[in-house]
Amino acid sequence: ESTWFTPRGSAVRARHRPSTEEPLVNPPGEVLFLRVPPPGFEPEPSTPGRGLLRCLVASRGVSGLVRGRRVTCFWIGLGRKVRVPGPALLGGLESGVITDVLDIGCAGALDPTLRRGDLVLSSDDLPFDAGTPMALRRHRPLVDLLAIVARRRGPALRTGPILTHERAVLRRSERLALFERTGCLAVQMEHAWFLQALASRLSGRAFGRLRVTHLVMITDAVPPSDSSAHAAVSLWHALAGFVFQRTRHGIASARREVLTVWPGG
Repeated sequence: ESTWFTPRGSAVRARHRPSTEEPLVNPPGEVLFLRVPPPGFEPEPSTPGRGLLRCLVASRGVSGLVRGRRVTCFWIGLGRKVRVPGPALLGGLESGVITDVLDIGCAGALDPTLRRGDLVLSSDDLPFDAGTPMALRRHRPLVDLLAIVARRRGPALRTGPILTHERAVLRRSERLALFERTGCLAVQMEHAWFLQALASRLSGRAFGRLRVTHLVMITDAVPPSDSSAHAAVSLWHALAGFVFQRTRHGIASARREVLTVWPGG
């Protein structure tokens, strides 16, 4: 059971849990890796140009290998107006060649106990303007595997809902209000919009069998006050985690380490 858009601790609860957790029974297929190619990505020899630049413009993404696992990287863009995969990539999703969607990104904390560098694995993804989270397939065994990554890195690993908002949420009071209202641990700006776009272009059967994993690294904790100065620091931390990806609080190392323990990788 989950509580959505009710005060934390309220007795009002949803009658079903939208996301399901399923064991990895079928052999893993190709991974659709959202955003940019991870460290260790080896593009196909026929891929023209640099992998990152191709990923930014190619509607079919850029395919290659990560530790022997076939991965197609696709840049979804920033904010609510996400990019939509082209016909070739949609065909791989529809046919079942691509079995997993993996998104490892940055997020701001809504839970005041989270600190910079902590990892949050999404149990449910909630668009800020929806009353319930999206119905998605998850796989529970990943929790234990991601705990290995967390132990290597040092920070905490939490599992809980993640909010997708249409804008940056910077002030302490607004973050805490969203935390109390939704129960979401963190907030980011693209994931749910991309899944909604994907669901609108795939058959219900194809979308329903995709296994979606959404992991975020907290780049900016809940600010200590509502001051403009603390909001500016929060914004800087968010930008630094995205731009300076190879720093301690950058996302590149998390992407590399997750793919070292990925099932079938």
